[in-house]
Amino acid sequence: MGNDMAGRPTDYTPAIGDEILSLMAEGFSLAAAAAELGIHRQRVYDWEAKHPDFADTIKLARAKRQLFLERRLLSAKEGPVVTSSIFALKNAAPDDWRDKREHEVSGPGGGPMEQVTRIEIVAAETDDNGKD
Repeated sequence: MGNDMAGRPTDYTPAIGDEILSLMAEGFSLAAAAAELGIHRQRVYDWEAKHPDFADTIKLARAKRQLFLERRLLSAKEGPVVTSSIFALKNAAPDDWRDKREHEVSGPGGGPMEQVTRIEIVAAETDDNGKD
């Protein structure tokens, strides 16, 4: 796919967006898809900022990659494919795939916390003459 292009592309064309979309739909990351085409991912980010149509293509490409990863996860039986798919999804789609962490602080029996303030008054030791 990417090896058809002679040299490194310097100007954005919609065809590049289509190729990135195709590669990401196969599960490649944006960086890997760009590398396959001989493009540094920073160049892709620059094009994404300058060309709204390309930005839309990249958004769709990210969604297609998530779809690929979810399908791979759903069809996996067990083991490394499951683990690697979950890991990839947590990184590729953190809004949809993340560890859920909840922290609850409560008092005894699940009731409200009780706040206790302790004040200690310590008498200074004195010598035999009653002086400090």
